[in-house]
Amino acid sequence: MGWLVTVLVALLIALAGVSGLSGWSDYHYRISLLPGTHLLDLSYQPSWGVTTGTRVCPRIDLGDRQDDCESVVLQDSRGQVLDGQVVRQSDVRPVSAQLTGRLLFDADPGWNPLVASLYAMTVLSVLVLALVLCQLWLLLRTASRGDPFTDVAVRRLRVIGLTLIAWEVLEPLLWLFLSPKAWDYDLVGYGGQVVLQLTSMEPGAQLAVIAFGALLLLLAEVFRRGTRLESEQRLTV
Repeated sequence: MGWLVTVLVALLIALAGVSGLSGWSDYHYRISLLPGTHLLDLSYQPSWGVTTGTRVCPRIDLGDRQDDCESVVLQDSRGQVLDGQVVRQSDVRPVSAQLTGRLLFDADPGWNPLVASLYAMTVLSVLVLALVLCQLWLLLRTASRGDPFTDVAVRRLRVIGLTLIAWEVLEPLLWLFLSPKAWDYDLVGYGGQVVLQLTSMEPGAQLAVIAFGALLLLLAEVFRRGTRLESEQRLTV
């Protein structure tokens, strides 16, 4: 069952966080569920989203490389075209790039409010996923019995829909108080060509997930109506 595995993952992450925050170990963990193989490896390290922008060089000269821009060439069906030492772009030329990724954190063993926040939010998000998977499993088990239009099925759909909507609204608000910037951390670069910036909050509310939760609530109302019609039909017979 997926929800049970998800709960186990949340428990392992919570134990790893408690171990590090208590001073027993560091904050980089790799657990092999099948020792001697890499089939079921679980690794976790506190991290945060970062982003940066960079300019693409308008002229790529192989003999005189520029240091203040990225030498990126977009090739077309002709392949790479050289004009002496200058690489020609295709008819569509890239001018800039927006790069995103994750910055992995480490700290000395012991209490750290930022690391504690990252662990807590990770465990909470995994538990929310476990709740949704559990409700979905119970819903499918109810439907497999041949009677999908029941009050129990309606309740399961409502719980899933409300959980998705509530979490997508609540999560960005929590990150406002638990993010690196909330704990007065910020990135400062010295002499590098690429300057990373911490994202404001991660992740933000996903409108697609909220819309899907609202769709489940609407489906729950359809199931509720079907349950009432089925009950009326039974009473009529």
